[in-house]
Formats: sequence, structure tokens, C-alpha cells
Amino acid sequence: MRDTEHERFMRIALEEARAARAEGNMAVGGVIVRDGQVLQRGHNEAVSTFDVTAHAETVALRRLSTRLRVLNPSYRTGQGPLADCVLYTTVEPCAMCCFAICVSGIAKVVIGARYARMGLRFGDYAIEKLLALLDQPVTIVDGILYEECAALRLEGAAVPGLRSARAEPGDGAPLANVEP
Repeated sequence: MRDTEHERFMRIALEEARAARAEGNMAVGGVIVRDGQVLQRGHNEAVSTFDVTAHAETVALRRLSTRLRVLNPSYRTGQGPLADCVLYTTVEPCAMCCFAICVSGIAKVVIGARYARMGLRFGDYAIEKLLALLDQPVTIVDGILYEECAALRLEGAAVPGLRSARAEPGDGAPLANVEP
């Protein structure tokens, strides 16, 4: 069976997620694409770099905007030099990454796995809720290679000693280890 374009780029994001896991980070990868070409890849580096902001999406955005030396002065999606780019991510972007995507101008995000569908605790969060609060029009496509993305993310805690973030009814587990 031939991969769709979304599947092709999500497989590259999965390569990045595997690189993150190999470095001891949460297994999440991201890719920024324009006109069918990969402009930038990134993976979660929060644990290995001791940088809590080094999520896959922010790493890819930071590297691309630094390399191209571009910013979006409007801070609105669909505007600026990255407006025609698509960001692929293996796991639903957290609130921090969602806002970074909006500020970058990227107006389309393709997601492999979502927190709720994986059974992960992240409160009542869904990217669409934050986008609505921010009044930012971002197109969301989800479920691309869901099984592979979810399986990789759910392999366990990146940091020894942290509890898994999988929800168990009534277990009162902390919201530890849930960042994408």
C-alpha cells in the first residue's frame, strides 16, 4: 500500500521520536514541511538538554526560524514567512507548543496521537480548546499513523522514577511525565 503524503511525513516524525527515546527523552518527534519538502526536523530534548521548553515542536520551530532568520511580526496563524508550512507531530502539542505554533504563523498541524485517545491524563486539554481561546485559526488533522505514534509515546517514562501518566480510574495519579 502506498503511503499518503501525511503518512510519509509522519514516518519522518516517528524517526525523530525514536531519536528522542534513544537520548532518554519523551518519544515525540516533529517535522516542518513546505511544498512537499522537509524544512526542519526536531524531537523532544527536554531531559537530555535540561531544557523544559525543548519539546519536539519548539525545537523544530526554533531551529527553522533561526536558520532562516525569520519571525512572524503579526503573531497570528496563517501570516508571516512560515504561514504556508505544515507541522507534523507524533503527539498532540501541549499548550506551550500550541502557542509557539500560533506565533510562528503555521496554520496547519498534523497529529499522530492525542492524549485522550491514548488514555493519558492532561486534564481537559485538547489543542482545539486552546486555539479557540486564542482565536487562532489552525487546521488540525489527526490520527495519522495513530497506532505507531501512540505505541512509541506509551513505552514508558523517559525519566527513571517518574510514574507513568496513564490514567487509572480513581487512582489520583499526579500529572507527571505527560509533556509531549
